[in-house]
Amino acid sequence: MNNWFKKRSWQKRTATCISAVMGIFIFTGFLHASKGSALAKEYEFTGGVIVEKQSTLPFKRVLSTIERAIKGARFIIVGEPNYQLMQRMVGRERKGAKGFFLYRPDLGVPIFDGDPRAAMEIPLKIVIWEGPDGKGIIRYKKPSSLLNKYKKFKDLGEDLDVLMTKISDAGVK
Repeated sequence: MNNWFKKRSWQKRTATCISAVMGIFIFTGFLHASKGSALAKEYEFTGGVIVEKQSTLPFKRVLSTIERAIKGARFIIVGEPNYQLMQRMVGRERKGAKGFFLYRPDLGVPIFDGDPRAAMEIPLKIVIWEGPDGKGIIRYKKPSSLLNKYKKFKDLGEDLDVLMTKISDAGVK
């Protein structure tokens, strides 16, 4: 019985150490994978490319301009995660943070009809949060990087990139 406890304790310490080392590798990988200007960065990761843009506008103004741009691009907002509530649930406070799940039926239907596996990549998601200076920070996954593994959707991914760039640029001044 005593050997079991020693073995279990060793396994826990090893797992904790491995997790810490993996975290450091992932963190430094994000730092080195970034590219772009001070206002727009792209981070590559195994699930695609994340685009991040720093706005010079206050957070609330960024939210309203992004929401107008979403509607102007004919997307439907199908979800709005409440990040402040989620953070409070674990005893943390978060300044401004808002996400939008975006869907456009005319662009989503070809995905379902062409390759239902690609439906895992929609709806698209854009997140806006308040930086330490009160300005908005915009982040989204580049649609072409999500759809590039499906041969039929290369053009659609590029078209969605253009739309997401327009939407995110609306919040950057």
